[in-house]
Amino acid sequence: MMTAASSRCLLMLMLLLCLGGCSTVKNSLFPPGVKLNWERVSLTTAAKSNRDFPVAVDIVLVMDETLARKISAMKAGDWFASRAGLIKTHPGDLDIESLELVPGATITLPGKRFTQKRVFLAVVIADYFTSGDHNVRVDGFKGKLSIELGATDFSVSASEK
Repeated sequence: MMTAASSRCLLMLMLLLCLGGCSTVKNSLFPPGVKLNWERVSLTTAAKSNRDFPVAVDIVLVMDETLARKISAMKAGDWFASRAGLIKTHPGDLDIESLELVPGATITLPGKRFTQKRVFLAVVIADYFTSGDHNVRVDGFKGKLSIELGATDFSVSASEK
C-alpha cells in the first residue's frame, strides 16, 4: 500500500518523465551551453604587431546556438564589419569585451567578468591589417588564458596552474 508521500513522489517522477521532451523542463534541469571557467585573461601585444599600429580585439560570448554557428564561421573582417548590426538584431545574445592594444602593451582582465553566463560560443577575434581568419574559439579553455598578439596573427593558450 502506498502512502500519500510515496504517491506524490511517483506522480512527480511520472510528470518529469512525460515532460522530459519539453525544452522548458529540460533547460531548467540541464541548462544549455557551457559555463566558462577562466581565472583571468591576459593579452600581450608584440612590439611590432599589426605594422606598429594598435590591434582591436573582441572577446565575444554568444548565448544563442544559431547565432554561435553563424559567428564561428566568420573571418575577423566579416565580424568587425557586421558587429554593430549583430548587436542591434541580437540584444541579449551577445556579450562583447572590446579592447584596443598598442604594440608592446599588456593587459589582464579578471576571469569572473566572463564566467557569469552559459554560452554556446566564446571566441577571440583580432582586427589585423593582414588577411586571415584571426579568430580562435576559446570556450574549451580553462584557467589562465593568455592571448599573444603577434606581428600578423595571434595565439591563445591556457594554464590551469
